[in-house]
Order: sequence, then C-alpha cells, then structure tokens
Amino acid sequence: MTEARSQNSSDMPHVLESRDRYRPCHVVLSDTGERMPAIQFDGNYYSFFRSVAEKQRALELGYKLQSRGHSAVVTKTPKGFVVWVFEATAILAKPRANVTKSAKPDTPYRILTSPSDYQPCQIMVPDLDKRLSAVQYNSKLYSLFKTVDTLQQASQIIKRLSYRGDETIILQTKDGFSLFILEPEAVRAD
Repeated sequence: MTEARSQNSSDMPHVLESRDRYRPCHVVLSDTGERMPAIQFDGNYYSFFRSVAEKQRALELGYKLQSRGHSAVVTKTPKGFVVWVFEATAILAKPRANVTKSAKPDTPYRILTSPSDYQPCQIMVPDLDKRLSAVQYNSKLYSLFKTVDTLQQASQIIKRLSYRGDETIILQTKDGFSLFILEPEAVRAD
C-alpha cells in the first residue's frame, strides 16, 4: 500500500474490535433472495465477504472493495478478522427455525441435561477458518457460544440471542450451563 493511501484513513474500512459496536444477524439480499450471515453497524447491514487470519490482509481486502465502490467494515473475532460488505437493499432475515418453549412460556430455549440427548463434535462454518466446539442435536449442529454458572445468566443471554433470531440450546453440565447457537451452514469436521 502506498504511503498516500495509508495516510487517507477515509479509504480504509472501519475496524470494529468490540462486539458492542455491531450486531450479528442474517439478511436477505433483495436482488437474489439469498439469506446471508451479516452484521448491523450504524443502522446499515453488511453481508459476510471473507474471513482471514491477519488484520493486514483484512484491511487490504476492505481497501480493495472500497476502491471498487463498495463500503466495507472489518470485525475482529477470536480466530482472526472478518470482512463485511455494505448491502444497501438488504432486509433483516426472519429466524429460520421455530424454537422450543421451556417451562417459562416467555423464554424460548431447551435445556439438555443428559449426555445421551446430544453428541459432542467439531464443526466448520463458512466465516471461520478453524474448527469450533459444537454439539449435534436432532440432526442439527450448534456451536458453543458461552458457559455460565447459573440458569438465570443463561436465560438472560438466550433471550438476547433469540431476539436476534438465533436458535439456541443449553447443556447443563457439572461446570454450569453451556449455551449453543444453531449453525445452519456448518459441517462436521471430526
């Protein structure tokens, strides 16, 4: 990259290093009807473009997209960086699957307490280059999101995830409550 380009920060994509600055979601592209992983940032939707390990490579891809007239942002993930492209006409996708209601009618989630109910596994998802810890339940693959100490903590997080449209399950283990999110595009990697 030339020095003139590196000095013009408006040519470089935003780098969002904190998840508090954006909201993960799925969108439907109006021209193709395709459902895509996306983020919402500053009131706009950005669809998944590519996942890379290094920040410099992500910035190069973002710059290249912007030099071609596409607005891009970069997010930091535990496994690297993801490049997202602005979608002017995308609409927020509705959740794909119905969620199962628990004992609390206003909180959609399912608690699995027996290891015979699910199968631990490793999965690969399109936006990451590395394997994720996961479980297979009812022929669906769910990636590990977080483990918390109490059911109340788990329920609060699940409410937020369900609001985003994510289908979730909770595993009750000796270590606490592990939250898993449905990964519809995942494939088993073990």
